Amino acid sequence: MGGAPPTFGVLGALEVRRDGREVTLPRGRQRAVLAALLVRSGRPVSAAGLAAAAWGDGLPEHPAAALHTVVSRLRRPLGAASLRTGPLGYALVVPPEQLDAGQFVALRASAARARPEAAAQLLDAALALWRGPAYEEFAHRDFARAEAVRLDQLRAVTIEERAELSLALGQSEPAISSLEWLLAEQPFRERATALLMTALYESGRAAAALDRYRGHRDRLADELGLDPSPALQQLQVRILGHDLPASRRPAPRMPAWLVSSTAFVGRDDDLAALAEAVRAHRLVTVTGAGGVGKTRLVAETLPDLAARLGLPVTVVELGDPGGGQVDAAVAAALGLGVAGGSVTDAVLEYLSITTLLLVLDSCENAVAQVRRLVEAVLRRCPGVRMIATSRRRLDSPDEQVLPLEPLATPRADAPPEQAGLAASVQLFADRARRLRPALPLTAETLPVAADICRRLDGLPLAIELAATQAATLGLQPLRDRLDVSLDVLGDDEHRPGLRAVVDGSYALLGSGDQRVLAALSVFDNGFDLPAVEHVAGSLVPGPLASSLARLVDASLVLADLASGEARYRLLAIVRAFAAERLARAGAADAVRLAHARYVRALADTAARAATGRASRERPFQPVEDSRSDVVAAVRCAISAGDLALAGGITASLRRYPHWRPDTELLALIREVAHDPRLRPTPAAVLAIAAGGVAAADLGDLGDAEQLGAEALALADDPAEHYLALLTLGVTALYRGEHDRSAAWWQRMLDVPDLPAAYRVDAHASLALLGCYHGDRPASRRHAEEARRAADVAGAAGYHAFAAYAYGEVCLLDDPPAAVDVLRVAADEAEQAGAGQVVAVARIALLSGLVRLGRYDEALSLAPALLHHLRQMGSWPQLWTTVRVLAELLVDLDRPQPAAMLLAAAHAADSAPTLTGDDVGRYRDLDARIRQRLGVQVAERIAALARALPRSQVLDRALAAVDQVVDRLPVE
Repeated sequence: MGGAPPTFGVLGALEVRRDGREVTLPRGRQRAVLAALLVRSGRPVSAAGLAAAAWGDGLPEHPAAALHTVVSRLRRPLGAASLRTGPLGYALVVPPEQLDAGQFVALRASAARARPEAAAQLLDAALALWRGPAYEEFAHRDFARAEAVRLDQLRAVTIEERAELSLALGQSEPAISSLEWLLAEQPFRERATALLMTALYESGRAAAALDRYRGHRDRLADELGLDPSPALQQLQVRILGHDLPASRRPAPRMPAWLVSSTAFVGRDDDLAALAEAVRAHRLVTVTGAGGVGKTRLVAETLPDLAARLGLPVTVVELGDPGGGQVDAAVAAALGLGVAGGSVTDAVLEYLSITTLLLVLDSCENAVAQVRRLVEAVLRRCPGVRMIATSRRRLDSPDEQVLPLEPLATPRADAPPEQAGLAASVQLFADRARRLRPALPLTAETLPVAADICRRLDGLPLAIELAATQAATLGLQPLRDRLDVSLDVLGDDEHRPGLRAVVDGSYALLGSGDQRVLAALSVFDNGFDLPAVEHVAGSLVPGPLASSLARLVDASLVLADLASGEARYRLLAIVRAFAAERLARAGAADAVRLAHARYVRALADTAARAATGRASRERPFQPVEDSRSDVVAAVRCAISAGDLALAGGITASLRRYPHWRPDTELLALIREVAHDPRLRPTPAAVLAIAAGGVAAADLGDLGDAEQLGAEALALADDPAEHYLALLTLGVTALYRGEHDRSAAWWQRMLDVPDLPAAYRVDAHASLALLGCYHGDRPASRRHAEEARRAADVAGAAGYHAFAAYAYGEVCLLDDPPAAVDVLRVAADEAEQAGAGQVVAVARIALLSGLVRLGRYDEALSLAPALLHHLRQMGSWPQLWTTVRVLAELLVDLDRPQPAAMLLAAAHAADSAPTLTGDDVGRYRDLDARIRQRLGVQVAERIAALARALPRSQVLDRALAAVDQVVDRLPVE
């Protein structure tokens, strides 16, 4: 059949169209087979599966032949090319643009990247595709039920997102009507309820908004025995006019940010204005020229502001992020791990149930990226307030801009006593006297200092650098120098004088110090003296400590001694200036490669320390502290074609599997593993295996298995065999293929000369697999072997993993002893920076405490554990924890929230499959809940749980714990 290819509709009754006309398919088997093929959308469906769709339980005598007849009849309207037969069955190849469900998903994806006005139009187009419930006539059938439910839920989410956009665009009435329709269909949707309350309030109907809350609360209580979510309760409080209550969840500490001993003068009014703006608005952008003191103002305001608002603070220093890296920087600052999926979604999901003051510093190089993020946060994360600093406003409709002017400078004809009172002159005097206490600031010299400050337009950074020069040159020579070399930076975003001052400070340096400063521009984070020696040593032979000290004295390098070990960094303007000098000298490529080699040494040292007896605590902490430098180093090595260097770095990052990099690093490790230029290098095997471990961490098990198998085929030494086999063992474990996983771990034990630390992983994993299958003798034997190997290795992280495995074995027979072992294992893992072991040990500890009836201890452990797992982005482990909490809540006579948590975990795609004794235990728990609540109520709670975003499930878990704690008797 010629003409255009057919299009298919499943967002309603099944529909086929060709050349604009509907193709009639007889009701019955052809439509059922077509629906089953569209559910799989290009993936093969077995003949047995299609026969079941066509005939159900009443199969014909020769189902294969009968099915062949049905499929043959379908080929006429569908076209032979699109319906294919293969060894795995039949597949209908349908590009997304030919299936309305595919168009729907594509329009949603486009809307997520668009500005509000365009996004609203795209979502309207997506919703217009719907003609009724998804797969309407087949939604009750087994083959279509899950996909129909998924699409229907996605439609509801889209309606909510469109309502959010209506509110963002100031259009309350359309939001109200669409949300009323949705809630008539699904009355327990809390996101829709929250949006409707907001829309009613913004349309001037506060009483109606509160009535809607009370109706929702009463219906939840009467029909399901549940309370509204914490977010909805907080919204009611805000509508009533009160401040948002502070969160009781663990949150990042107040950051030690921009600690400075220099005076902060002349900004009292600006401090007050910023504090007032942040209290009144959720997004405040402090704007001003480079060097005007935007960052310093925010840093000085934060402690008091955080205390007044009752909010924890997270600071994100953006600098000059690469394309799409703003969201990754925010995730890193929040400490989030992202196991696959979108970093943006992970950030928004985390912030949606968080109360926080988020500071985004130096946004000018990524305004568009920042704007997209802050607008999404404003729509979806009601507990988050934001402060941005930028040379340009973000141009967001909800932005409150706070322009920051330079410090006041005295008039040229001002008498000396008045000139000395100007804020700019006070700053200049404070800085100059700190470096040279005898510097005269008298009636004769104050006019000179005032003139310097005027020539620098009152820019605080320029004034501080000028004061440094004055301490060396004297006041009059400095002014004379500025008369000669004062210049204007080349764009409109800077004020005159700043480059001249940096240039002046640079000119005072000796040639060796100049080369050192240029080399330091390659560091993205802080650095220490050994790092300087490694990177700048090729430019300036000999000791560099004195050169670094002179750069600190010149205020071109900042020193931080707070940790007891000196760390250094460059101000952004100095770093940009130094990078220019490095490029002019033609040394940029060589120094960047030296920097990459330094990062490789840093990563190698961490990997060796993690497996060594003499290792310090948290061996990978230096790598974490230099995260952006690690990324830059790997990318530099890739660009230079030095895959041996890139692979050497990435291999070391996964040789200690109990420390887990963030998502960006994991993706980079996998990218290196797939680079064909890696294969001929000595780093190939370890780097390929490291890519496999990273792929498993990201949830791509097919890629992980492929890379692990490739590495194993090439492996030669014990370390290479270990990492390749670990990849394959973990991948099989994540797939639930326990026998296959055990075979890989057993093969690891057969590797000759395998180091003791690696034997820990093999024995501990086999012990855990034995627990899953109830093989107590094998579990205990391997757990004992793991502990012996850990004692031999002496490495803290592996010792903690062995202790955890032993604790899991003890849970089978001796829970009181297991609790003590698991508590020690978690503490050891935390001290060693083994985040993965911390998580699994504390989950097992929580389970043990619940089994023992030690509820107070379990309740005190649960909130911090949930927060830690959420930061890691480890949803499989979160769902395991949620299941344990359901047990706890049933024991404490809270069956309603227990039912919700258990149903949500059961429905979640990322929840691990139950194995061993857990199968029977949770089956019995579900039966207990149904007996307490009745089957009908339990089913309705389960339906609500399936509709909840996973972030709201977590929020409800935390709220349930809080409520139980509040109701416990005080001893």
